[in-house]
Amino acid sequence: MNDHPIVILVRGKLADPSGPFTLIVELEAQTGRGDDVAAAIGQTRVVELSQSEPGCVAYEIDRDADSPDRFVVYERWRDLSALEAHVLMPHFAAAGESLGGLLAGAPGVRVLLPLQGATST
Repeated sequence: MNDHPIVILVRGKLADPSGPFTLIVELEAQTGRGDDVAAAIGQTRVVELSQSEPGCVAYEIDRDADSPDRFVVYERWRDLSALEAHVLMPHFAAAGESLGGLLAGAPGVRVLLPLQGATST
């Protein structure tokens, strides 16, 4: 069983761990460090490598046009086991290490569940 905090959070919200779900992760850089966060994300290739994982439906990181120190990660996973595999990937660990010391606080994580009968995956 994977005890990563994100996995624990998601596991607690899923009625069916074999179904898809979406994560919205909000990152806030320390004041004026948005460019450093963007560079760290790019250097780790976390977006490209995450998108190539078998259980990844979507993975995107966007920068807020009005607040360049804010970033939003949009992740859609096939199921909980895909997320469990993701947090064990070297590129996930590398991104976490690269962002350490650049963020103003812990990421905010929201778990979104598909409406029953409205799932496209």
